Amino acid sequence: MFDPIHAVFVRIAFSFLVAALVGETVHHYSQFPRIAGYALAGVVLGPLGLGWVDTADLPSMGPFVGLAVALLLFELGTHIHVRWLIQHPWVVVSSLLESFATFVATYLVTRVLGIETETGLVIAVMIMGSSPVIAMQTITENRARGRVSQRLLVLSGLNIAYSVLGFQLIMAWYQGAFHSQWLLGIGRFMMLVMGSLGLGVVLALSFKGLRSRFDLSVEHSAPLVLGLLLFIESLVLLFKWPVLLAPLIGGGLVKCWDQRPILLPRYVATLGSLLAIMLFVMAGSRLTWHYLWLGAGSAALLLLVRVLAKLLCVGALGPITGLDLRQSLALGVSLIPLAEVPMVELNDLHRFYPQADGVADAVVLCLVMVMVVLGPLALQWGLRFVRECRE
Repeated sequence: MFDPIHAVFVRIAFSFLVAALVGETVHHYSQFPRIAGYALAGVVLGPLGLGWVDTADLPSMGPFVGLAVALLLFELGTHIHVRWLIQHPWVVVSSLLESFATFVATYLVTRVLGIETETGLVIAVMIMGSSPVIAMQTITENRARGRVSQRLLVLSGLNIAYSVLGFQLIMAWYQGAFHSQWLLGIGRFMMLVMGSLGLGVVLALSFKGLRSRFDLSVEHSAPLVLGLLLFIESLVLLFKWPVLLAPLIGGGLVKCWDQRPILLPRYVATLGSLLAIMLFVMAGSRLTWHYLWLGAGSAALLLLVRVLAKLLCVGALGPITGLDLRQSLALGVSLIPLAEVPMVELNDLHRFYPQADGVADAVVLCLVMVMVVLGPLALQWGLRFVRECRE
């Protein structure tokens, strides 16, 4: 009766509207972050609830989510000051130790649970980071400013780099260990890294060139910024490179090469918020009752160990990076959220290895759905704990 394409569009549009309404309602009556409401709506609309959206709709949402991720990660990159990190090496060291400790702790838990080595490595590398999208949206919504807020953005960006590079190394190991193609696997890893770096440089130089000729902070310049990011993202997809690295590198290089404050058009930030809704609706559409039954118990234990690892590492290393105990605790709590990085890496896992079983999907998606609902609440609490919120 209905054109299938139109039917999918109606479902996506309705899902978007419901998620926005739920987010505003949750924020209005509870002062919780809107993004927690978006995630809750994704669960309700997905297979666990009404079944309005499911994995069949994911290809239709893909371009919107890709643009959202590119936009938000480019903005995140502009908060990472490379020269400042060089002057404060202990921040990088503490970030590496925190991520590595989380990876090791969660991997050991997967082995205790009887999960196979290769699957355990994938799960551990996917969940060792945090969610920059949740961090940026919650900080913006609460108008948070301060040392913890800024450090959170920096560590979230670094965590993305560790997770993506670690995941791609594991994929290279898969190719060598299970297909005896070590040279091909290593060569592919190097190509992914160098390609992402090259596109990041192109993005930064292009943005810098446009900025020298136009005022990119005014609203009429939004199409320039969006068009540039969409072009870079299309090249990433064309060459099948990691979608998370190039925009992050580009933003970081822009900040490194241009010391002036980087102000993006207001419409760009608004569009990023709108597209983030689609990200969390998509997250809810991927978790099925089968995955919940298969992965809920393991995800609960991994969640506990992951939280403890981050709190203990950040609490112990905070003082050597210039944070007091209260700020260290708040930062550890603020690093708990998890969302877009595992979802992107699950897509990559099945693209490279379609034969992969569903254990990684089940465990990671269960953990992600808990984190996208409770993570923003933990993050908001952490920012309020150190009195950085201005709402």
